[in-house]
Amino acid sequence: AAWPVDLAWSGAIHHPLRTQGTEYQRSFSETPGTIAAEGAYLAGASRWLPTIPGALATFELTVEGLEPPWDVVSQGERRRHESEGGRRTVTWSCPFPQEEVYLVAGPWHEYADRAGKVALRVFLRDEDGPLARRYLDAVKRYLRMYQEVLPPYPYPSFAVVENFWETGYGMPGFTLLGPKVLRMPWILTSSLPHELLHDWWGNGVYVDLERGNWCEGLTAYMADHLLAEQRGEGARYRRDALKKYADFVRAGRDLPLAAFTARHSPATEAVGYGKSLMVFHMVRRALGDRAFLGALGRFFEAHRFRRASWDDLAAAFSEVSGRDWRPFFRAWVERPGA
Repeated sequence: AAWPVDLAWSGAIHHPLRTQGTEYQRSFSETPGTIAAEGAYLAGASRWLPTIPGALATFELTVEGLEPPWDVVSQGERRRHESEGGRRTVTWSCPFPQEEVYLVAGPWHEYADRAGKVALRVFLRDEDGPLARRYLDAVKRYLRMYQEVLPPYPYPSFAVVENFWETGYGMPGFTLLGPKVLRMPWILTSSLPHELLHDWWGNGVYVDLERGNWCEGLTAYMADHLLAEQRGEGARYRRDALKKYADFVRAGRDLPLAAFTARHSPATEAVGYGKSLMVFHMVRRALGDRAFLGALGRFFEAHRFRRASWDDLAAAFSEVSGRDWRPFFRAWVERPGA
């Protein structure tokens, strides 16, 4: 039987922004969590909620007493968004098991639309209807593209949220972009489709990090590489990935895909993104588009909101094709080199 437990706690969360090293040129400043005059950012690393290590959780959260235009964004469905007496109350409900609970807040102007059953929102710190419209239209376009080849989008909503420092984060159901990043025109055709696709790979099916991170390579292949293919530049994209691997992966700097967890240097990017996407490209060439996408769809449905590994991907490709893909994946995932 389930027994409810009521917990109450309070305190200040204000970890200063810190630059995470200099080796990787895309590094932004980061913080485990902060509640500041400019906005709030809370994640699993903030330790703002009691958690059970390794457990997934559903949740409902309510924030009261916000002074508009302050608002709150989290995962799942926004169930309540009301203002009374000059104060705003916001409730987010997420019935889908999550690895961590995010809460971001700030003074925003909200712009909204829909793509079928999916609620679309853009939260900007300054009014800018044309910019919001570009993002809403782009998300509609990419949702349509992905849902033609993958199972339906797994969350009730997707939002583009402007942060108060420079970031390029992808959370379940929203992306958190810094003020300068969000206004770079190429983000609409690069980072946006990549982060949206993470709601299938990484935020829809979670990664069993103890056995390697497969989702970055798959997301890069089905977002960045796919868009390059649509422009007739797929071969050039793959060649550039191979060049990065040759340039950055040297003796002592290589690692097997099974050991890759996250990008923190050019070498880890070359392995975890570049080598990984080439593995998926080899599988796709061997199976053909229909079987490749069919296997990925089956993989998604079998592991939706659960952790999965390279072994689970091999099993899905084996099941659809009638061929045992385990030896192929053992060779390419468990061994370094290419």
